[in-house]
Amino acid sequence: MNYTRGISALIACALLALAVVHAQDDWDEEPPEPAPEVKKSTLLPRSPDDPQTIAWVAKSVVTRPRVLNTEAGAILRHVMSPDGERLYYFRALPADAPKDAATDSATAAPERFALYTVGPGKGESKVADTGADCTPPIFLSDGRILFSVRRSDTNEDQSIDELDDATLMISNRDGGNQRSVATLPTGETPVAVWREDREVLICVAGEDDVNGPIVSLNLVRGDRQHITHGINVQLVLPDGRLLIERQQPAAPQRARDAGWNRWGEPEPEPEPVEVPKPTLVDHSEHVLFEPKDNTETLLYKPSRRSRIVVHADNAFFGNQEPDPADDGDNWSPWGMESSLSRYSEILIVDDAQHFDVRSPSARFNYLTIGWIHERGLLVIEQGNLGSRLLLLDRALNSHRLADFELNARGFVASADGLTIAWLEVDDTDKNGHLEPWRDHSRIQFIRIE
Repeated sequence: MNYTRGISALIACALLALAVVHAQDDWDEEPPEPAPEVKKSTLLPRSPDDPQTIAWVAKSVVTRPRVLNTEAGAILRHVMSPDGERLYYFRALPADAPKDAATDSATAAPERFALYTVGPGKGESKVADTGADCTPPIFLSDGRILFSVRRSDTNEDQSIDELDDATLMISNRDGGNQRSVATLPTGETPVAVWREDREVLICVAGEDDVNGPIVSLNLVRGDRQHITHGINVQLVLPDGRLLIERQQPAAPQRARDAGWNRWGEPEPEPEPVEVPKPTLVDHSEHVLFEPKDNTETLLYKPSRRSRIVVHADNAFFGNQEPDPADDGDNWSPWGMESSLSRYSEILIVDDAQHFDVRSPSARFNYLTIGWIHERGLLVIEQGNLGSRLLLLDRALNSHRLADFELNARGFVASADGLTIAWLEVDDTDKNGHLEPWRDHSRIQFIRIE
């Protein structure tokens, strides 16, 4: 009996010791790491939610994709008309190789292009043979279009190419009633219509750097007026202001100051630092130009490449390269960049003091394509397995609207954002890459109802 009680006492002491040790282990555990601090937005205050848009998304219907009737082949530089009723694009035409009289051998001829159009319920039709020019057309509010043709050897070098002058043409949307508006010397590109379609804005290639003059051409009188300078006119705002894109020069390298070396001898005066000229690979700054008094206001000057494509709800929206510091985990141990690395974020600029980026998921690339009135921003989320159409509402919350296959490329939207079109690209040359400018493509579209 005493033996049994002794065993029971030993077992009880052992269990108590284990409980004490376990409790001490719990006490000695480090407290859990705090949740990462959420980045505070630098944007202007917004409502935390958008119930009207949430209700609209819940009852909206995205129609099934429809294929437009086009011939097989590669499609270049496709754009959608503002009303969403037509798409315009270029095709490279087969060119005969002329023979060199001296050697009697065939030489490669410059590519020729033709502008085509197609729409729902309409067959593909040619608008015009544009020769060596494939500048996307510009749309007037009355349905007519402006486009460039380059069909004459104006520099007399026995070849028709981008070094020759172009002719600015105006026509009906199907190419009828064409007439010449003006001659565009080499380096001039029409980019937007202005002042109730009375003028067209033209970007001129700069002589010293990529930022050149921006001029306004009157479509009736043909006279020109110098407006400002830059590389592009990104947006024409409803009040007549222009959003100008201008390349920033790279930071100059700092020269070593003159002084004494370790041998005690004075060093020569440093040579003056030459400020580099801006190039196409430099970052863009975005400037608002007021034509009433010719003043400029800096809107956004990033340290990364960016592009603004939409102005709505008192803000500007576009895309921007992500900060390289944020992509440190996207590199493999072999030094190769992961296929999940992001290369574009959603850019939001309220004003020069308030701007930020959004990226609903770090594993995807984001492309801004349009705006739906009183609803929000249309964004394409691109990943390794396909793409999605998202709506970023006015509270900057994302809503999924539609899914697309992996071979969907080149998304465009109508002015109201309710028609979305894209290219379904086939790997025609079997090189493992989907290249719309080389592989055969078909145009598809959906409507949001």
